[in-house]
Amino acid sequence: MLRRPRRTGAAFALLTFCLLATGSTLSCSGAREVKPATAQDHFERAKARFDARGFLEATEEFKLLLEQYPGSRYAEPATHYLGRSYYETKEYPLAEVQFERVLKDFPRGGHAEEAAFMLGMCAFKQRRPAQYDQAQTEKAIILFNSYLTAYPGGVYAARAEEALGECRATLAQKLYLSGKLYVKMGDIRAARICFQEVVDKFGGARWADLALVGVGQSYEKERNWSMAAETYRSVLARNGDREAREAARRRLEKVSQKIGS
Repeated sequence: MLRRPRRTGAAFALLTFCLLATGSTLSCSGAREVKPATAQDHFERAKARFDARGFLEATEEFKLLLEQYPGSRYAEPATHYLGRSYYETKEYPLAEVQFERVLKDFPRGGHAEEAAFMLGMCAFKQRRPAQYDQAQTEKAIILFNSYLTAYPGGVYAARAEEALGECRATLAQKLYLSGKLYVKMGDIRAARICFQEVVDKFGGARWADLALVGVGQSYEKERNWSMAAETYRSVLARNGDREAREAARRRLEKVSQKIGS
């Protein structure tokens, strides 16, 4: 029978020391692994993913930060960038909620101006073509005007003005198409009301010139040649939309023959 070698006292002591040292190292390593992430850790990780256009991952990180550290100093930027992340993934209603929260909870914070502008952009992005309901277009106009009132000459003022121009053009087109529809239906007075409203409300838009041609055509339908001619001359005097000017010139030639006959 083989005998196990006997451990000497020195060997046993060395083995015990090694085991204790290994356990201590594992214990320290384990403590580092379970250390909870701070609000700063979450924010920096989320912002890095946002900057890298990893918007879905950034969304989850910002949400986690706000759930675990709702009162931290990172709450405002995290709320704002959560809204931006939703916006970039075209989740516009969800983005609106976050931008509204920034304005409500941090009205004097560093992200308030951008949040006010982005609220308008959320509505702007949800616009529908002119032939459909324009509730979002009208909402965007209200929000952009609110932004410009609160921040005259603000960082996003030029972009807000540009978006407002597009919104107004869409509403002008909507009215113009309504006028054309009334013409097809034979309701000339209703058509002229729509066309005239385009001119009165959106005088500088392309659709205003085309609508003014529509006003002239409505007078033609009523055989009111003099008013039709006067209207077409006003289109030419505006020197605006090329298509409208060409149409007015052609119509004026025909109407002038009617007046001269």
